[in-house]
Amino acid sequence: MSKEDFNVVAFLKACAHKKDLCEGSRIHASIVRKGLLEKSPYLATTLISMYAKCGALLKAQKVLEELPTRNVISWNALISGYAQEGRVYEAFKCFKTMQNEGISPDTITFICILKACSIARDVEMGITIHVKIVSNCFLFKDIALGNALVDMYAKCGLINKAQEVLEELPVRDVVSWNIMINGCVQNEQNNKALSIYERMQSEDLAPNSITFILILKACSNIGLIEKGENFMKVCEYVQVYLVVYL
Repeated sequence: MSKEDFNVVAFLKACAHKKDLCEGSRIHASIVRKGLLEKSPYLATTLISMYAKCGALLKAQKVLEELPTRNVISWNALISGYAQEGRVYEAFKCFKTMQNEGISPDTITFICILKACSIARDVEMGITIHVKIVSNCFLFKDIALGNALVDMYAKCGLINKAQEVLEELPVRDVVSWNIMINGCVQNEQNNKALSIYERMQSEDLAPNSITFILILKACSNIGLIEKGENFMKVCEYVQVYLVVYL
């Protein structure tokens, strides 16, 4: 990537961060005048991402469609934008179009589509994506993808299936368990949330502040005041430890 491309990419990322669509559009016009899009796929992807993060998804899609060549990274930028805005069926359509062009999804694609499934509560599509993930052995490559899969099932109300996936993950972290506990609380399965917390502890995995908040909420929901108070004491101890020792 040339120095000019590098600078333009930095400016586009700044526009995306500030959601400055006006300045981003001005930079886009300059890019087109100089014919830079055809020379730098990374620049093109950054432009798509800028429009998507600014909520201008039709412009993002237009940029993608006008590219001489597209790849999984450019498609991911658009799919992620649609998923972030809750426009799940547009995300699904892009996912299918990408594959029709002969471009295979990667872990980022699957994470974005699983998020769209969660928003739409489309468990049927989620199951289809799950099958594709397993057939491509992606669960062994990215813990974030496994977490997204657990989250999708939990948000669709299939708590037992979410737990099944969690138990099958080759690696679990505190985020994995928090997602599962949150799913239980959101689906009013508060006793199960406490059981999942105990299962987490059996793996000698330290809870974080989010874990404690979720467990306190579960205790509150089912009136376990004394147990909730015990958790509060643990929380206070953890906070003191962090201040003194870290």
